[in-house]
Amino acid sequence: MEETGCKRSEAELALSLSNNNLEKAIIAIGFILKFITTFKIKIAFPKENIYGLMHIVINIKTSEIARFSLTFSRNPAIYEIATSMDWFSYEKAIFSARLNSGAMEIYTKKTEKNLKIYIQKVLKEAIIVSQEEISSILKNFFYPTEVFMEIENEELNLTQFKKLPDYNLRQNSTSSLNYDLGFIELNVTILKDNNGKPIKKTAEGDTVLSTIIDERDLTHYIAHLIGGIENGNMCPVPAIVKKITYKNDEFEVYLNYTSSIIGIAKVKSDTKIKILEQKHQLWWKKILPW
Repeated sequence: MEETGCKRSEAELALSLSNNNLEKAIIAIGFILKFITTFKIKIAFPKENIYGLMHIVINIKTSEIARFSLTFSRNPAIYEIATSMDWFSYEKAIFSARLNSGAMEIYTKKTEKNLKIYIQKVLKEAIIVSQEEISSILKNFFYPTEVFMEIENEELNLTQFKKLPDYNLRQNSTSSLNYDLGFIELNVTILKDNNGKPIKKTAEGDTVLSTIIDERDLTHYIAHLIGGIENGNMCPVPAIVKKITYKNDEFEVYLNYTSSIIGIAKVKSDTKIKILEQKHQLWWKKILPW
């Protein structure tokens, strides 16, 4: 019950289905309980020419907001992003849109905090959490501004919510406008080490230590995803060197954090850097590098 937030009767059912094996019961309850609802929302203020995307994940049993993200933009193209895509693709679309031209960073940050507090307060008093209820909450929050919106919800069990979709199989086929929803570039630095490896000898596949220095508002969210924040502060994280280019006495190093997050660091040619792990080479390439 503590692990999953289920009721006693639900816990007893899961135990009976798994022959009183606690570990199997916890797995079973994740499939049984379907109390996570995600709301994928497109919103527009026609008179102000402002367009937005919003994603709210709610635990229906507790009326708590599990995830909340939004973006507002002057670019009407973001309103064409389909709400029919899976919830995680939609959330990635929101954060991708926050990096594109027309994004209203200050307005988004100001609205995000106040809106989340307002929605959470109303949800605690709501009897049923539905599309109609979410629509009413949003219209009341933005009143008297005229609001158009499109809402689609997706019900998930606990296991579906904790296990992210497979992007190799489902790569945003419903998205238009050629948005690359799964690719984000960040400005980063690579940690120096006087006893380390010269940048000139660094190879693709080496693992280095890097710190995110990107100042965009999305950075803290991404850093949290890849483990780059500790006690609220940025901290070094390992990354694999994907590509290295040389120009104007400077190396541009592309680092691979995940399949969708790339870091770009510029390093002077005389710099030595911290290498955590070197790419293993075939023995004959070490002797005959050409």
